[in-house]
Amino acid sequence: MTSGALCLMRLLPLLEVLESPVRHPVDEVIRGCLGSGEITDGVLISLDEFCEAVGPLQDFAHPAFFEQSVASMALTAAGAGEVQSFSADARLSEQAVGVWSTLTRLVNEHTRAAASLGVADFAELERSAQREDECALVSRERDPMAVIRRADQLASAAAAMTAELSKVSAVLGWRPSGPCGRLCTWPICESSASNCMRRRAFRPQQTPAARLRRKHGAESRPWYFVSINFLAADDEPFEFVTEIGRDGYELRKVAQHMDGRLVCVDRDHRVRGGVELGTERVPSWTELEADDDLHVEETSAEFFERRWQEGLTGFIGH
Repeated sequence: MTSGALCLMRLLPLLEVLESPVRHPVDEVIRGCLGSGEITDGVLISLDEFCEAVGPLQDFAHPAFFEQSVASMALTAAGAGEVQSFSADARLSEQAVGVWSTLTRLVNEHTRAAASLGVADFAELERSAQREDECALVSRERDPMAVIRRADQLASAAAAMTAELSKVSAVLGWRPSGPCGRLCTWPICESSASNCMRRRAFRPQQTPAARLRRKHGAESRPWYFVSINFLAADDEPFEFVTEIGRDGYELRKVAQHMDGRLVCVDRDHRVRGGVELGTERVPSWTELEADDDLHVEETSAEFFERRWQEGLTGFIGH
């Protein structure tokens, strides 16, 4: 993920300006990708928990959008991001341009400020920088130090970029804050932080952070997911909402037909209406996401229980 690490290096000044809590984990990922250090599970957990805390965010003018984007890119660079259909380096290069394009657009919306600052097109600068990255990567077979020199060059340019982005941050009125809001003290939660993601009722169990915590001894808990079978025939269920036990086997499942009919199965009634409770361990989340014939999405116990109660009536919405 060398080219991805170089893209992340150019985004570090933005995290510095925002005083982001993810700037140090992102820096650790960069070092690991460039071969000068190990990327620990703790680093990956902190990045993924931050992304989870921010959650779906459509406010592209909010600093947390940029922080979450960079944290997500770092996870991909470390090999812990979502499954992608094309190379991670290509994905990271595309995302980097997207982040800088969004920032350029925000600045341009403040026309007078942009004119007085003389702010360049950050996206175009990134594309140009990526071309220079590629030259270094291509030449490293005959010149093993080419990438190191390129990284040193980017490190030397960081101070100037930080100064430039400080002006941008001031124009946009950005203030340092945590992922849960202005008063957030992430990663240390105050007792008064009622909106903290660590106190939310729904805590996904299949995020990279959750899987890594279990690797280090955290207790497994039941979890729930929705799956849609794109290849289902007209007379077959196309959607399943499933409860998975701590042992990795199905506990309960609700199948939905196209006409709204629902069928429930559990360990006491394993087969009903052509629907059968699975007898083998559920595949890993990575395997489920990689199945092109399925769409899978983790859901909450509350959603599952609502669907289960509907299933007992036989039809959705009853």
